[in-house]
Amino acid sequence: MSRGPVRRPTQADIARLAGVSQATVSIVLNERNDIRISPTTRERVLAAIREWGYVANASARSLAGGQNKIIGVYTFEPVFPTTSVDFYFPFLLGMEQAAAELGYDLLMFTSVGGQRQVFRDGSTRLSLADGALLLGRDPNVEEVERLRDTGYPFVYVGHREVSGAPVSYMAADYTGATRQLTERLFELGHRRVAYARIGDGGAQPSRDREKGFRGALPAGETRRLTGPVWTLESPDEVAGLLAEIRRGGITAVVAEQVLLAEELQACAQRQGLSVPDDLSIVVLGDSTGSRRTGTLWTGLVVPREQMGRQATQLLVRLLEAPEPEARREYVECPLMAGATVAPPRREQ
Repeated sequence: MSRGPVRRPTQADIARLAGVSQATVSIVLNERNDIRISPTTRERVLAAIREWGYVANASARSLAGGQNKIIGVYTFEPVFPTTSVDFYFPFLLGMEQAAAELGYDLLMFTSVGGQRQVFRDGSTRLSLADGALLLGRDPNVEEVERLRDTGYPFVYVGHREVSGAPVSYMAADYTGATRQLTERLFELGHRRVAYARIGDGGAQPSRDREKGFRGALPAGETRRLTGPVWTLESPDEVAGLLAEIRRGGITAVVAEQVLLAEELQACAQRQGLSVPDDLSIVVLGDSTGSRRTGTLWTGLVVPREQMGRQATQLLVRLLEAPEPEARREYVECPLMAGATVAPPRREQ
């Protein structure tokens, strides 16, 4: 004769077995130190839990106002396709390391039904976690704002501005690093320096980088020292960009993407030009679509692992000591000396 499924023990079962109230079991499970329980009583409850294999229901604990010691991770686009691995893996590594050190578990949230949504049917599954880390280059801003308005604790990984009240985020200091790199070009003697990128110049990381470039220009000398800011639609326009660079007497380019730098270098070589002797190139860390030519680029490193780590630490601080105002913090971008910058060969 087969036996039916064994019923999981409840808090009431543990309380009865330990000879205490259910409230006492709850205090022990939630590790509350503001209510004194004798060591003997606490050990009796823990012994009953170990013996009977009791597992707290995370949803019930959340509804009761306790913490599950779970941090959610939600991305607005898939993280596991091979085209995204290099981009997202360091973030996740930093998050996992910090969460383990702080005694929290990570819970990855994905979306069903194709389109990624934080809210579905008026609710969000993120509430299974105490708070969440949000990632994504192109998020649904309306959902971010809605999540903020519910009061749910989260930290966005990356600079994220929204309408109304600000949200907490941990971002790379692209502005400061780009300014340092551009100032270095002027120190080497370059007198015409331009900025170039492929794609949407309106994205926040792009705006932060351009701000650093413009901030490096000496007061009153902007027209004389700077070349234009170019936004290309595709790598196919690089040949035309190089022609403009040569006509404008530009000796150094600050390139937003590694892919753009690679294409610019290849196009220059086809015309018998050398990087960095004829054209210095600084790269601002965006590796999307890069072909990894082996060039040791001068530029900045996007501190993805450190951003994941510090975003997790910030979220835990906000969970354990809530603050009325959003926190916006930055991680310094390391600079690479590289081999693609040199003093200009001649004045142009």
